[in-house]
Amino acid sequence: MRTADSNIFTFYLPTRIIHGPGSVQETGNQFRALGSTKALVITDKGVRAAGLADGVLQSLEKSKVPHVLFDDVEEDPGGATVAKGAKLAVKEKCNGIVVIGGGSPICAARGMGVVATNGGEIQDYAGINKATKPPLPLIAIPTTAGSGTEVSQFIVLKAPKQFHTKMVAGSPMYFPRVAILDPLLLKSLPFGQAVASGVDALGHAVEACWASFATPITDALALQAVSMLSQNLRSAAMSDDIDAKEACLIASTMANMACGNSRLGLVHTMSSPVEVMFKVPHGIAVGILLPHIMEFNLPASHERFATLAQALGESGDGISTEELALGGLAAMKELLIDLQFPRKFSEPQVDRKAIPELASIVMGGPYGIYDRAKKFPMTAPVPSFNLRKATMADMIGLYEKAFDEWEL
Repeated sequence: MRTADSNIFTFYLPTRIIHGPGSVQETGNQFRALGSTKALVITDKGVRAAGLADGVLQSLEKSKVPHVLFDDVEEDPGGATVAKGAKLAVKEKCNGIVVIGGGSPICAARGMGVVATNGGEIQDYAGINKATKPPLPLIAIPTTAGSGTEVSQFIVLKAPKQFHTKMVAGSPMYFPRVAILDPLLLKSLPFGQAVASGVDALGHAVEACWASFATPITDALALQAVSMLSQNLRSAAMSDDIDAKEACLIASTMANMACGNSRLGLVHTMSSPVEVMFKVPHGIAVGILLPHIMEFNLPASHERFATLAQALGESGDGISTEELALGGLAAMKELLIDLQFPRKFSEPQVDRKAIPELASIVMGGPYGIYDRAKKFPMTAPVPSFNLRKATMADMIGLYEKAFDEWEL
């Protein structure tokens, strides 16, 4: 992340990463190494039913770590779920958390760790650096190659109902202490989930390339993640190719390492209210918006997009920088087509008449709290770390485009 002086930047990632087939068996040892003695194990019912948590529980038992299981995390959890888990942690005197699942359980568990040590409700910590005490130490074990929240300082949860968006809480204290990347946990991931989560990871990597605080370090991580995902996501989603799944898992982690430091742009800014208001899965909303916002951003830097195009597999031989940049947009669309990805928001699931409200929610800011009565002029700047600065009018136009199917 760059400071006010653009020649100075910082890159911070304190999470220890353990990777490899079968690495979930390290859970117990890693928990003990944190100095923790009793674990709250967080997951969801789908992961539990699929048997994916079994290895975690076996490892904890082998290391003689007492533990309590909480598997009541729903998709897109909010403050009520966080409160339940935090209350259980305090009641059972758990001094560490192990979470296995996708982005929803991992973010919920991280919120539980904050509330368990700081009290109150997770909404109290919306914004940056609001907690005063470190959360419970946490080990995150992803079962999808998507959110990358296992290496993030940002906790993203559903905001209170009246706000119709996501709530973001961020602090260097919120990083998981350990991330365990075991590709064997992705073996049974259904096609639809594999695609949606993979496109979310791709969105993180692409947006990291054009975010306001991009640096040479975040660029290196993001571009490599784009390359790995573009080469492997088709096979990872459509087959049992464990090598492809492994590549996507590593890439999703790298993508969040990048965007967590560079920040994100309009794709994620605009997707949140759509997801909450109309129950559109996160990865689907991201993927529908991505081509439109790539096209919007392209004039701001053909050079950046040309580099991105090469990461997507395009060759720059004999063509101009602008032509190469346009080739990158086409390559992204071709990948989405191959993945059988939806190319527009569908009515009646998403109501086109809600576009002004969606835009107003975004204008309220990134932390899930906004004044519904406030009106924004069409020239008002969108609060985003996007490469090309957008206005309220630009954003409404982009939402409108997302209801029309894009073409190659």
